[in-house]
Amino acid sequence: MRTHEERKILLHRRAMELERDHTRAELRESALASLTLAFSLIFAIGWFGGTDHALSSMSFAGTSLLGESAGGYVLTAVISFAAAVVITVLCIKKRK
Repeated sequence: MRTHEERKILLHRRAMELERDHTRAELRESALASLTLAFSLIFAIGWFGGTDHALSSMSFAGTSLLGESAGGYVLTAVISFAAAVVITVLCIKKRK
């Protein structure tokens, strides 16, 4: 038979193991989500970016966003910003 103190130590040790496993699972899920998002953004840049780079003739940075081939880059930037906001809000809510 184990004493009360031995059972208490084993119980705390098991709780710490379960917490560590849970943290590792969350980290794995976050890494997978980040990797998926990164690959999808790379794909979106390639898909919407276009190949015409006639923006070098434009002199102002703000007007370069109005060029014909920049639409995909702007769309990708907006989507990535929105995804980052959502991920940040979810992380903050999870911490609380």
